[in-house]
Formats: sequence, C-alpha cells, structure tokens
Amino acid sequence: MLSVPDGVHRRSIGHDTTAVLVEVTGCWTWLDQDTRRIWEAALNGQLAQLVDELCVRGYQREQVENAVSQTVDRLTGEGMLATHHRAVKRAGRSGGTVPRPGAGWTRPIPPGNARPPLYIRAVAVVGLAASLAALRLPLRHLLRALTPLRRLPAARGAHAELLYRAVVEVRPAWWPGRIACMEVSLATVLAAALCGRRVHWVLGARPLPNEAHAWVSVEGGGALGLDGPDQNNPVRPWVPVITTPPPVRVNR
Repeated sequence: MLSVPDGVHRRSIGHDTTAVLVEVTGCWTWLDQDTRRIWEAALNGQLAQLVDELCVRGYQREQVENAVSQTVDRLTGEGMLATHHRAVKRAGRSGGTVPRPGAGWTRPIPPGNARPPLYIRAVAVVGLAASLAALRLPLRHLLRALTPLRRLPAARGAHAELLYRAVVEVRPAWWPGRIACMEVSLATVLAAALCGRRVHWVLGARPLPNEAHAWVSVEGGGALGLDGPDQNNPVRPWVPVITTPPPVRVNR
C-alpha cells in the first residue's frame, strides 16, 4: 500500500499515464510509466532497490542515480512526496487515496430546451458569485468546505440540468476574469446546495494530449459539462480524479 501524502489524489487515465492532483498547490501533474515507477519507489522507500534493478539491466549507475535524483526533486517540489507536506495536518479525512471508480459519471445528461425560470436564474447568479469567490481559496480548503454537502438529499437530473443551464446563461459578459469549466461547475454545485440539494463537483483528466477538466455529476450516473467536444470518447474518456462532496457508498 503506497503511503501517499494527504491531499495527493492519483488516478490512472489510460495509455500508461497517471494524473495526479495536489490539493496544497492546486496543480496537476502527469506521470508516464517510468516517472510513476520512481514516485512509487520513493513513497515505499525502495529507490536504492530500483537503481540496482536498472543497473542490472545494463544502465550506467551514475546516469541512473542522476535521473532518479532529478525526478525525486521535481516530484518533491510539486508536492507529491511527504517532505513537501509537513505543514498539512492529518484531519481524519479522505486524502492520498485512489478515488472510487466513476466511469458512469462521464455520461452527459441530455439538455432541455425551456429557458430556466427567473427564480432559478437568481439562484444561479448567487451560486456563480459564490463560486468566483470560493475559487480564490486554496483547493484543499475548498474541498473541505464542500464535504458537508453530502448530507443534503440528491438532486434530480432535470433539476441539476436546469441549474447548470442557468449558470451558463447568467455569466456576465463584462467579467474581466475567467468563467470556464471550474467556475461553472462549482457554481452549479453551490446553486444546488442553495436549493437544498446535492450534486457533485468532479475534477478529472484524460490523456493524448493530457488535459484537465471540471464537471458536475448527479446521483444515478449523469454528468453536466461534458457536452460538445467534452463528450465521452471511448479512446480518451474523462476520468474523475477528485469528487466532492464524496459520493455516498451504496454497499457497506
């Protein structure tokens, strides 16, 4: 079992690529097969064994040691090894684990046609404002703040889809900053919470080329924010890396 630091989330996204999202930095890292092997050896305290194994295969020891050392330094700087996380306290919450599978979350919810009513648009405005403010927080604090939303009852797909379309519609054209997938998806989660309902904020990735994305998942397997070019692709589907609030376990 890998002793991954708290707040480091990893997920294999296919094609020998692992996506890693570090809460303390809020940054993505993409690991190929060799880099992942060095990372896992560092986590398990087996770097010396890895170097010996590579030397047996014919690689020169000095070159191997330099390559491994440089990789470890980079991974430490990116927050993926424990020495970078001394200030992160263990709080008994989920972190440093492989997220539960969520392939069904990449099935888009078919959009409706009716314009969201005024009260839904008003909730969307508040949710969007809260999202723009919340995304100024460090990712680890934001994830913790969203965790209690799991106590709310699940939103129906139609209601979540209406809120999502309302958020997209109320985006102000005059806003000088970014309002893209992160902002829209989080705003939908917050708008649903204002309505007393729960949807899930998903941060995911896919390879070839390596990309990150944010969307909304709904209980039962639907997703919002995966339409158009972001729809499920059998060759390079979007894979959830972090889902918050955490999905409710059905089987205990």
